Amino acid sequence: MISDFWVKNYLSIRDKQELSFLAKGPSSELVTEVVEGVFLYKLGILYGSNASGKSNMLIAMNEVFRLLVMPKSDATVGIGGCIPFVLTKDEPTEMHVSFYANGTRYDYDVKFNGKHILSEALYYYPNKSKSLFYERSFVGENVQADIKFGASLKLQVKTQESIRENTLNNHSVLSVCRKAALKEDIAPFNALYNWIMDNYHEIDGDGDKGIVEILKEAYSNPKKRKFYNTMLQKADLNILEYRPVVEDRIVPNDFRERIQKENIPEKMKNVLLKPTSDSITFLNHSDNGDFDIPLRWQSKGTQKYIRILDALYDMITSPHVYYLDELGEDLHNDLLYYYLNVFIFNSDKSQLVITSQETTLLSQDMINENRGVVWFVEKNKETASSEYARGDSFGLHKNLSLYNSYRIGRLGAKPELGSIFINLED
Repeated sequence: MISDFWVKNYLSIRDKQELSFLAKGPSSELVTEVVEGVFLYKLGILYGSNASGKSNMLIAMNEVFRLLVMPKSDATVGIGGCIPFVLTKDEPTEMHVSFYANGTRYDYDVKFNGKHILSEALYYYPNKSKSLFYERSFVGENVQADIKFGASLKLQVKTQESIRENTLNNHSVLSVCRKAALKEDIAPFNALYNWIMDNYHEIDGDGDKGIVEILKEAYSNPKKRKFYNTMLQKADLNILEYRPVVEDRIVPNDFRERIQKENIPEKMKNVLLKPTSDSITFLNHSDNGDFDIPLRWQSKGTQKYIRILDALYDMITSPHVYYLDELGEDLHNDLLYYYLNVFIFNSDKSQLVITSQETTLLSQDMINENRGVVWFVEKNKETASSEYARGDSFGLHKNLSLYNSYRIGRLGAKPELGSIFINLED
């Protein structure tokens, strides 16, 4: 879980902006005790007008973990995730995240530009005592970085040298785990690396899995298949269950001839010309009988719901962190509430950070009573930089509605629209 995160000079964010998930205590089901005496919010919701920078915060949170675990084999390759604020593009980007992995707290700070990681420091808290994991600083182009390891890791001298030799100036020290086979004494590195890879996820889930692939994988797992069928039934979609099917596929002759002439691997040709395709069919219920409906006939909203169930299953069965952008798009607000409540009441140490335009969430008692899970995002008119304010920072009386306060503009983060009358004359 993430305890707090801040970023400076990244995308639409010029000045340091922070999200803190720290809660004062076990006030509701929205809060979990991640370790003894430390309480964190399981949910974070970012509101704001279009182009305010909501999604950019998710991108930044995702990027700090990508930097930690993604290595490079070529020192000349740039850091693709470096996108500084356009008016301060010559200055480095800075990020900080404090997070928990397998019950241990880690603090990570990194400063980087488009070519190099200029500095990074990773601390951890074994037995609740802060200790150095490693720290590094940039020395020069084509020069080995200066890297210091914490004594508590008990790394052999040979292991330390091997890590230094394999650490290029354009990736983190931790990411060496992915590209080099090291000795057994690197176990603390591998443990953290594997935890991040398994439990922290890309925005909207990992990779580009299609719905067919997602549902086929779930179907092969009895527990996950039951979850999907249960959630589809409870969503009032008239769906009883689903099953994978193989459908015939029409391949036009001109397309077939063109592919046969292409200079591409034979395996790829076979895939493109395959006479069948994998798909999904859903068993629907009516008073007049049950019938099948193919995936392609399902609405956009139903398909969106199916896709986000994959993240929900992970979060209620083991500790995971997910970022979902524009959650609520294409979903009825009652279905969105239901999805979030299933997460809140069935998860333990998972975390979900979302952006949304579904402002009626603010009218829910649980959200109104736990305003620390909400941030309002708007652009500063003078600097054009995104600014983030937590819902409990406005000094609103507990009896005042967060929803009404936002609706009337008291909390900002709303578009300022002009007259509805348009004059096209010069």
